[in-house]
Amino acid sequence: MRLRFAYSETEDRFSLIAWDAEREGIHAVMTRRLTNRLVNGLAHLLEQSSPIASTAPADLRDDIILLEHQDALYGQRQAPSSNQSGTAEGTPTNLPASRLVHSISVNITPRTFEVLLRDAQSPLIRLSLTRPEVHRVVESLSQRAQAAGWNMSVEAAWLEPGQTQIVFN
Repeated sequence: MRLRFAYSETEDRFSLIAWDAEREGIHAVMTRRLTNRLVNGLAHLLEQSSPIASTAPADLRDDIILLEHQDALYGQRQAPSSNQSGTAEGTPTNLPASRLVHSISVNITPRTFEVLLRDAQSPLIRLSLTRPEVHRVVESLSQRAQAAGWNMSVEAAWLEPGQTQIVFN
């Protein structure tokens, strides 16, 4: 499943387009409130599920998660991301009408984060994400929310704006 996020200023919502290998697409929209909960919820789950951070002293846990976050974003050369605004190669051109995301559930397995986005009646999008992919989704949504002027309250110190810049002392 590939993702593309975009911000709709007229609706003040995030647009999420997801499609599979057969180019079957779904267009979903997320409100500011739900996006804030998703970003903070995924950040919290990353903190709680980290095998290294969970055994580290409390004062080092944020630093460990920040290093993991930086590694997920910059550690290895990534193929061009499909979650950028703009047209990604293979993006479906004939999308169904957008549907509003009402709820999101996340189930953590030993290797993945299983994310399910639902509208009022049924499941919309199922994602199976690795830890690095979750970090990239969190970063992408955080940056887009900041660019949209949403002033989201970030509950994870390691996710504060400017923390993802690599600094060598």
